[in-house]
Amino acid sequence: MIAKNNNMKFYRYEAREYAVLDIDGEYVSSAIPNPRIEPREFDLIKETPKGYWIGSFLNKWNKEPHFKRWVSKTTRKRFAYLTKEEALTNYIKRTERRIKIMKRQILVAEIALGYAKVIKIQ
Repeated sequence: MIAKNNNMKFYRYEAREYAVLDIDGEYVSSAIPNPRIEPREFDLIKETPKGYWIGSFLNKWNKEPHFKRWVSKTTRKRFAYLTKEEALTNYIKRTERRIKIMKRQILVAEIALGYAKVIKIQ
């Protein structure tokens, strides 16, 4: 059994996009991107000398978390943070890095597609 500590919380921001209702009342993907930046909240499960075991519980009666993860006390990059400010700063850095990686992947794909079209013509 895991003893959960309700006093200490950890936060991680994530972008979420929600479906919208179409003209027929069905949920569909939005034609215009509509991301929402939302904090996820995690409870402290157990503290160790080097870090924390954190998790999220489906409801307050659950004794076992449905999600559990270890977070270091000393590393700069962490899965979740003790304050919403640190979590938001981490989200910004993660997203900037993700965009940089994706832009490079798009560039590589466009160049490779150009080469494929040249090969096809020959």
